[in-house]
Amino acid sequence: MRYLYICNTTQDSINKIGIEKFALEDVIKLEGVNENKVGPHGLCIQGDQLFTSNCYDGSVSIVNLKDLKSYSYYLGRNCRDICALGNHLYIICGDSNNVVTFDLNKKEIIEIIPCGDSPHSIDCCNHSNEIVVANNGDDTITVFDSLYGSDIKNIKVGQAPTKALFTLNGDYILVCESSAGSLDKGCVSVISSRNHKVIHRLSVGNCPFDMYCDEKYCYVSNYGDGTISIIDIINFTNVKSIRIGGMPRGIICDERYIYVGDSYNDLIIRINKNDNHEKLIIPLEGQPTGMIID
Repeated sequence: MRYLYICNTTQDSINKIGIEKFALEDVIKLEGVNENKVGPHGLCIQGDQLFTSNCYDGSVSIVNLKDLKSYSYYLGRNCRDICALGNHLYIICGDSNNVVTFDLNKKEIIEIIPCGDSPHSIDCCNHSNEIVVANNGDDTITVFDSLYGSDIKNIKVGQAPTKALFTLNGDYILVCESSAGSLDKGCVSVISSRNHKVIHRLSVGNCPFDMYCDEKYCYVSNYGDGTISIIDIINFTNVKSIRIGGMPRGIICDERYIYVGDSYNDLIIRINKNDNHEKLIIPLEGQPTGMIID
């Protein structure tokens, strides 16, 4: 059985949705490091453990997926996103403009790495062990070697990047440039992982917010106009735009479906890749943000 896990930021919980029946099966409540709100915002998964970065109480929560019990550790204010490599978690702290390295064996912070202003997303490359961070506040991405926390590069990109991720083969970095605050449409830039030069820039919808990448396509949620853009990352061309309404935020895919969180209507929407008119919706109790499939 496969599951879709969704951060429910305003309810301090994780929604567990069964993929096969597309039904809400459980709600995992999180307890932070104090009695205030937790605010799970980003998540990743490794083996039988699920990890969330919590933006309200500045912690990371570790959930055992066998019994759904969780415990949390304080890291720093405004923890917005998270990724994992080996025995280490990498979490961005938006208020201090740092990446915190958390050792899962020692259960402690072992390194703090500077990045750009207002980091919003983080991703890791299993081929090169590099980390990339999208810095929303100063229009840059930060790239560094995760093994040594060294060779830190801050690379100028387009306006207000909200997401940066590696393609599955590690050859490129895709950057979601939201152009938030302007009347311009957003773009997805394609950057060479080898020399960090922009080789393509593709226009998408209004205020693109999140992306998901498979072997052939990049799927982009456009927060400002209620659409999804699909980009061919082999030929670097726009394939189509799908209107779903609301304010699409988090996005992820499997072999058959696209899953999108609508943060305006508090919904999770499933769209058939081959028949975009086939849609199913599950109402949620609060704002959906980060998502992952196990």
